[in-house]
Amino acid sequence: RRGKMSRIVRKKTVILFFLLVPLILGLIFPQITFAKDPEKRIQELEKKLESLEKQVIEYKNLLKEVLEEKEAAKPEKVVVKEAPAPAKEKHPVWSKFDVQLGGRIKIDTHYDTVAFDAYNDFLGVVSSRPNYKGDSINFNPRDTRFELIVKHNSGNLTGVGRIETDFYGGVFGNNIAPRIRLAYVDLTNNKTHTSFRVGQDWVPVAQQNPHMCEFGIMAGGGNLWWRIPQITLRQKYGDFEFLASLMRHRRVSVYEEQWSWPWMLARIAYNLHCLDKGSLIALGGGYMTDKRTMLDKTRVRLHRWLAAFEYKFKKNPFELKGEVWVGQGIGSHWLRYDMGYNPMTGEEIRSQGGFVSLLYKTPIKKLAFAGGFGIDHATTSDLKGWDFKTPDYDFYKRRFKQNLEWFGNIQYQVTDAIKFILEYIHMNTMRDEVREGNRITFSTFYRF
Repeated sequence: RRGKMSRIVRKKTVILFFLLVPLILGLIFPQITFAKDPEKRIQELEKKLESLEKQVIEYKNLLKEVLEEKEAAKPEKVVVKEAPAPAKEKHPVWSKFDVQLGGRIKIDTHYDTVAFDAYNDFLGVVSSRPNYKGDSINFNPRDTRFELIVKHNSGNLTGVGRIETDFYGGVFGNNIAPRIRLAYVDLTNNKTHTSFRVGQDWVPVAQQNPHMCEFGIMAGGGNLWWRIPQITLRQKYGDFEFLASLMRHRRVSVYEEQWSWPWMLARIAYNLHCLDKGSLIALGGGYMTDKRTMLDKTRVRLHRWLAAFEYKFKKNPFELKGEVWVGQGIGSHWLRYDMGYNPMTGEEIRSQGGFVSLLYKTPIKKLAFAGGFGIDHATTSDLKGWDFKTPDYDFYKRRFKQNLEWFGNIQYQVTDAIKFILEYIHMNTMRDEVREGNRITFSTFYRF
């Protein structure tokens, strides 16, 4: 095609040349064709000019056509596209999995009207010491937390690892040691809705907590809670969730904890779609057996059991939740230290309790109110030999016949990260006499 186009261009160039020669000669030697009469010469010249103008136009058009054909006859330029640079491989900063880092800074300013024992920085019971009366102020940053969550998917499986710490470890002045709150691995089959969790997590039975900023959240005041190492299996069927778990504290003494078995727990929950998402009712319980050393150094086998009903009803702007429970031998695994059995008689202590808590989100954006009540009652006939009037305050530090707790607070979300809570708590602890005390807390949160 390229050769044929070249021949056509050469042919038209020759024709153009032979057409231009007479024109040039005519311009140079016009007199050779002109007549001698001036009038006739003028007429001939006008005709010549008119003819030349037509020829010039034709030559311009022909020249334009030749140039276009010549340009078309040029070989096409081959454009070589550069290969795209290979994409750089991305390397995650933290891990090859999805990593979330978060936590909160929390500063509590407490004003107490009496001394509270078990525990100092958070409430347990009113002190049994004779000099328990007296005001005090405390600045407490120990509920500051760090949290790390690692997540990945593999087919139908989702794996999650979680670590959470606070600063309720050892205390030496202001050198507050961190400790593990949560540390577990969770594997979920998204197709069968089965979850398997191993590690330290919240107790799997009696899961509700009141709407409080107080770190103790009614420990010894009607709320059963703790974070305990466990192996827990969950299975969802529609609106139901079934749970089975083995749970116990990390072993501290090999000899003291021989023949001690974990809590064997089960729970069934039902989601209430008639209310807002998260509403439920649940029934759970469990059994544990272990041996303990009594004051007379004898070893006694204990049989512990628990039954708990819990509920959460959410209907904007309200949220109502609580627990009712009964059992015997309910002790350290539920943050009721020294209340599980009687070391003087070697018998389990039967107990009953529960709490109710209500949250109201006001029409004023970011402002909410909460309040509630809790009770923890031990069966008096199981407390044989206890003499609260003796000066053995360490023995009776956490022990009581009944403990009541009321609370109310105002919550204000200043920004997405910063929150203020002003909370009032009244506690009533019954031993041989009733002792009462109040705590007012101003709490500042920064969540990240």
